[in-house]
Parts: sequence; C-alpha cells; structure tokens
Amino acid sequence: MTVTEKEAGEKWCHITLGSKPSNCLATGCMAWRWSEYTPHVCDKCGTEETEWIDMPEQRRGFCGLSGVPKL
Repeated sequence: MTVTEKEAGEKWCHITLGSKPSNCLATGCMAWRWSEYTPHVCDKCGTEETEWIDMPEQRRGFCGLSGVPKL
C-alpha cells in the first residue's frame, strides 16, 4: 500500500522501539521508500500562462520493511 507522508504518520510502525506502539515516522525512518517522483499539476492549463506547480505533499511512498507493494 502506498500512502502520502501525512497518511503514513497516522499508521502504526512495524517496529516498536519502546514498550508501547508508535506511529510511522515516514521520511524520518531509514526504511521509508518513495514510490513515485514529486507529482505536479498544471495551473491555468490551456492558456498562455500555463504553469506547472510541484505538489510534494501528494507524493506517495511505503514502508520498505513490509516489502515492495503490488500495484
């Protein structure tokens, strides 16, 4: 399952570092893997003012400890 970094922070971590469960650290963890490049959208498409805007908050990744997700 691929998720955004924000969604990952709402999931439980596969490895518990203490006695109680903790949330995923996403990019703060060495096991985090990105599954895509930074997405971008076209603002004002079809006009002379076409501009591509990066949307890094929409980039998706996964926990590398659980293996590569099936697409």
